Amino acid sequence: MRYLILLLATGVLIGCTQPESSDHTPQTTVETNDEHSEKIQLLFDKYVQNDFDVMEYYAEDVACYINNAVFSGRDNLMGGFKMHHDLMYKDIAIEERTIQTEYWSNGEVWSRAWFTWTGTGQTTGDSYSNRGHFDYKWENGQIVTLMAYYSEEIQNKEAAALQAAADQE
Repeated sequence: MRYLILLLATGVLIGCTQPESSDHTPQTTVETNDEHSEKIQLLFDKYVQNDFDVMEYYAEDVACYINNAVFSGRDNLMGGFKMHHDLMYKDIAIEERTIQTEYWSNGEVWSRAWFTWTGTGQTTGDSYSNRGHFDYKWENGQIVTLMAYYSEEIQNKEAAALQAAADQE
């Protein structure tokens, strides 16, 4: 009886193993030092430098999902990024970056970034730190979708202070 149980258990284990060759199984690969990941690194560097000559990396009609807000167009996206520097914050930095690009078996390419954004409010003078996660979908060498996830508490606080200061003028 013990031999029969051992034989059945071995059969179950062997039957559940992965095939030795993945030639027949579509695979998704993840890269960190590839062209797409390097472009995301460059986009972060340019944002920190308040340098927005990176329009060619975004499709003209890029779809943007920023938390629960949805809009489209690279001009709108760049305008929002530029507003961070012009009106909202100074000493902006992006630290603790982790960037990877996934090459999916269906041909889709997505870059993902996890980071900590820091800055000082221009109106409040408060120092801020905010964890974020961005997803970028690539097609034909351009970003066609941007999904951004972060706490809006900092932005709302600084925007309210900026509006209150403008109302007092």
